[in-house]
Amino acid sequence: MIKPVVDKYQEQNPGVKIDYQKQTSNQYLQRLKSKVSEEGGPDIFLFHSTWVPQLTGELSLLPGSVMDKNTYQKTFYKVAATDLAASGSYVGIPLMYDGLELYWNKDVFAAAGIDGPPKTWDDLRTIAAKLTVKDKENKIKTAGVAMGTTNNVDHFSDILGLMMLQNGVGDLGNPSGKLASDTLDFYAAFAKNSESRVWDDTLPPSTVAFSSGTLAMYFGPSWEAFEIKKANPSLNFAIAQVPQLPGGNVTWANYWVEGVSSKSKNQAEAWKFLKFLSEKDQLELLYKTASRDRLFGEPYPRQDMASLLENDPLVGAYIKDAPNSHSWYLASGTHDGSSGLDDQVIAVYKQAIDSLGPQGSQGVIAGLPSKLNPVLSKFGLGTVTTKK
Repeated sequence: MIKPVVDKYQEQNPGVKIDYQKQTSNQYLQRLKSKVSEEGGPDIFLFHSTWVPQLTGELSLLPGSVMDKNTYQKTFYKVAATDLAASGSYVGIPLMYDGLELYWNKDVFAAAGIDGPPKTWDDLRTIAAKLTVKDKENKIKTAGVAMGTTNNVDHFSDILGLMMLQNGVGDLGNPSGKLASDTLDFYAAFAKNSESRVWDDTLPPSTVAFSSGTLAMYFGPSWEAFEIKKANPSLNFAIAQVPQLPGGNVTWANYWVEGVSSKSKNQAEAWKFLKFLSEKDQLELLYKTASRDRLFGEPYPRQDMASLLENDPLVGAYIKDAPNSHSWYLASGTHDGSSGLDDQVIAVYKQAIDSLGPQGSQGVIAGLPSKLNPVLSKFGLGTVTTKK
């Protein structure tokens, strides 16, 4: 996919040779940190936007001579300028954007006489109930939406992070009070009540369920469309923007970026190459090349390219929601491992949801900050307390 733009850059810069190596996701962060520290490690590497606190010693700063701060902020979506800011500059250049949106099965909706996907959470709850089909033993045969559990809701942490931010929980590292408690209770309610539930932990993973046509609504990033289409080429689905609270407009980002190694002897040239890759012509070429082998390429990270994709039935929702997106260390699919920031934070929230009982989440929420703070403090993000 990247070969055409690499060839183009090398033709324009005959003194530069670029060696592109594809890596597996297995223990990627650990392998990356090890490789960067070695002699002859990579000059440029891919990393998740939430990994900045985990790569403070490995990331080089973007020189202002390559791209100044004002240009960066005007070029990319606000979430990137927030996530990647460091020491008055930035530590990465995004070549794509991704987040969380709502997949919906058009045939299931049509069969129930429902015109389109929900725009608010109240609508989602109502529609999910209408679309849920149970047998005589009260077992779910067709689920309305995959929410309420953690073991079989793929990307549950992204859903929960989105809902928390939409509900006004400003600090996800210190989620306290009624707003946070209400969010957990609302999420869990989709699976907790034995009679009104629209999902439960006996069902297959949500991606599998949606692919099989037994799940009406599913939350996921854009790349899951490839897996779904591969599993069921005839599935009639579309992707809509995530539901909002009345009058709100908060969305969720989960994306990867390119960085330059602080140990590299070729930092200046590496940043120039990344700037080249982030230009419109190169991004369009990358998208076109990728689209030959799959449904679509990487959604564009540039604000001035939104009009090229915003009406696409699959990618458009991500592009429309990108300007209002936020992210935090609840991003699924980062593969940072049991010692990584995202996976540890997700484990704390997972335990909180799994422990919810009929009494609700108030007691659970009260204990969350004390469990999150030690994790965040390891990466310089929490409130470190010392005994006197």
